Amino acid sequence: MWDQLQKEFSRTPSQAEIAKYMLEIGIRQEENKLFFDKVAISHSQVAEALGKDKRVVAATVKTIKANKKLYRIFSKLQPTCNLINMANSMGWGVICIELDDPNMPGTLGRISTKLGEMKISIRQTQCPATACDILYVITDNPITGDVIEGLKGVRNVKTIKLFT
Repeated sequence: MWDQLQKEFSRTPSQAEIAKYMLEIGIRQEENKLFFDKVAISHSQVAEALGKDKRVVAATVKTIKANKKLYRIFSKLQPTCNLINMANSMGWGVICIELDDPNMPGTLGRISTKLGEMKISIRQTQCPATACDILYVITDNPITGDVIEGLKGVRNVKTIKLFT
């Protein structure tokens, strides 16, 4: 998705960085205000988080508001719970799968089927909004070498890494 939106910020790399961050964590824009779910956040807070000047955030908000396509997207963003970093603490597994072609239909289905055949339940899948050739799969059980070997034969799977 970021590939398509990045073009709108091609002449303003600092604004692109702000917009990418908003997309990654789900900061929604309503008019000229920013929200993390129902919590209003200031332009200064976003700027501080990224080491930018708050005027860059304000300019990004203005750019988004002026562009119907961008505003339709950024006005509907929602934060989501990402289980990747805490999965290990829960005794779950996380696999990071790099895909050959992120647009190939059925890849998630093939991965899910293969894991199901190995009696492994999927708790969550995560595809970063800014890098859709990567798929994270969080499972109810720790991942063994057999699981990784089993997934290597799935069509469109380029590489598999264990996320720890």
